[in-house]
Amino acid sequence: MALLISLSAPITLAVAIFGSKVDYFDYDTSFKLLTLTWAPKLATVSLVIGLVSLLVALFMSPRRTGPLALAAVLISGGVLGGFYLYEQKLKSSPPIYDVSTNWDRPVTFSDKLIKERGPDAHAVEDSPRVAKGTSFEWDLKPIADVNAVTCSGAQPVKNSAITADKVAAQLKEEGFVVFGRSPWRVEAIYRDPVYGFTSDLVVRIDPDQADVRSISRYELADLGGNCHRVVRVVEILKSM
Repeated sequence: MALLISLSAPITLAVAIFGSKVDYFDYDTSFKLLTLTWAPKLATVSLVIGLVSLLVALFMSPRRTGPLALAAVLISGGVLGGFYLYEQKLKSSPPIYDVSTNWDRPVTFSDKLIKERGPDAHAVEDSPRVAKGTSFEWDLKPIADVNAVTCSGAQPVKNSAITADKVAAQLKEEGFVVFGRSPWRVEAIYRDPVYGFTSDLVVRIDPDQADVRSISRYELADLGGNCHRVVRVVEILKSM
């Protein structure tokens, strides 16, 4: 019984991930409710039941039920360990979802992509700030300042060989879906391989330099994901 109960948290996570990837659950349901609320609570209850079952098994029937109780403890403990690692990563990362190589002249999205993002997505602002109350260290600081400290590789690229066609082709190879293209701008959509959470990326191509910006649609903290994508695209632009 303890082993069956211990499977409730992994099953909840599996349902959340699958439901999110097929767009059946929105971000609030799949991540905030199922992943961050229900799953850890189920894992905690399962761990307690597993530990009690393990103690009983050690005295009553260690060979027959002991391994099952131990498996229940390991499964529940593993799930809670995963949440602990997530919390540590969350604490060490700034609570942002927007990274750009140029805040002096903000990189913008087309009206078409803004519409595609939907009314519930994060606003695309010229001078965004960290949301109030999300972090003691970063509270209300300009995202430009946060980027400068935590994503130093997000820098403009000066390379006259950059073209929209080259950018679009490279983004496709990196797993992006190219959404729109013009001689001076390429827009693309990225979905993470686990939950399928969406981020939008744009490359602005000027005669003297190229800039990149990536913004998550719903995540309150991207855990460095947008920085990673922007820096990777910067590296690609430099190599053209």
